[in-house]
Formats: sequence, C-alpha cells, structure tokens
Amino acid sequence: MRFSRTFLVMAVVCGGLALTSGQKKPAVVGAQPTAPSSPQVTSQPQARPQPGRVPSQENKLLARRVFEEFTNQGRYNSVDEVFDRNCKVHFGNRTLGLSQAVAEGKGWKSSAPDMFMNVEEVTENGDKVTVVWSARGTHTGEGLGVKPTRRQVSMRDKSVFLFKNGKIVEAWNSEYRPELFRQLGVSKTQAFMFFTTEKVLANLDPIIPDRFYAFLFE
Repeated sequence: MRFSRTFLVMAVVCGGLALTSGQKKPAVVGAQPTAPSSPQVTSQPQARPQPGRVPSQENKLLARRVFEEFTNQGRYNSVDEVFDRNCKVHFGNRTLGLSQAVAEGKGWKSSAPDMFMNVEEVTENGDKVTVVWSARGTHTGEGLGVKPTRRQVSMRDKSVFLFKNGKIVEAWNSEYRPELFRQLGVSKTQAFMFFTTEKVLANLDPIIPDRFYAFLFE
C-alpha cells in the first residue's frame, strides 16, 4: 500500500515536469542569441543658416580688401563687390556717400603714392567686422588741395564695417585729418580754408552729383 502511494506521487511529479517542459519553445539549431534592443537615438536637426547671412570668414576677407586692395594697390574697379551702393561712410561726425568716400581715398593715395595700410587685427561680432590697422606714407604728391611737404606720416586706428547680404552697408572711422594735418605741418590757416571749403560742399551735397564731388577732389 505504501509502495503504491509512493509510485503515485512520483507519477504526479514526473507528469508535472513533462507538462512544464512541453510549454517551452524548442531551440533552433545554429540560431544566434538575440541581443537586448537598445533605445532608439533620435538625431537632432542641424541648424540652418539664416537667409541672407554670410559666414563671418567671408566678411573678414571683404573687410581686408578695403585696405589691401583699394588703398594699398589703388585698385577700385571692384568696389561694388565689397560695398553696397547706398553705403554710408562715417569719419567722426562726417558722413559721406560711397562715391565721396572713394574720391577722398583716391585723393589721399595721390598725395602719398607709397601709402601702405597694414591690417593688424580683424575681429567679428555678429554682422560687424572691426579692423585694427596702421598706416604710413610719404607726402610727395598733390591731392585734396594740399601741396607736397615730403614728410612721412604714420597713424594707427580702427574701422568698423556693418555687413548685410555679403556687402558693407555702413562703415565707421575716426576723424583722422586733424592728426594728419599736424604731421604734415599744415598751418592753421590752411586747415581752416580746407574745412571751410568742405562745409560749403557739404551744404551743396543735395545739389551737386557725386561724380562732380569726386572730380573736385581728384
């Protein structure tokens, strides 16, 4: 009787084990173990450049051309590639149109043909580029109504350029002429006559065209 109970218990246990093992899925021969899935990584969208925004490096190169190409080499045929036609150029309290500013630059270049402007530092802040420069030259020619003094001049300052759509739309400079006249030994009377003539031209600015202004200062 005791043997029969023992046999019955073993039969129940073996049947339970068989039932449990039958619920497992058969292993596939040669199958590789499946690695746990990693969480999906979502790539962040890259920032798109703003419309009309030019990389600062290109703006810096254009700012350099103002000194290295226009002033040093005297090549103004590509002014429209660098400046917007409506660009305003400030020298202290003076504000000139692009044609007037170019005419003034040509005038000083004719006064000192060996004038050389060295670009010392170029920095960018948003749409503005600041250029620290130094200049030297010998006053051997006639330009802007000042007779040659054969004196050497040397200056150091900075210029700030505002860029829009890849061109300079506004520029700020210090008023350099008082210091320049001092180094050239220009008398107070000559300087007074020069600035008086300039004021007259400034008052006539709405009347006379830029090309006539440029002709007066060549």
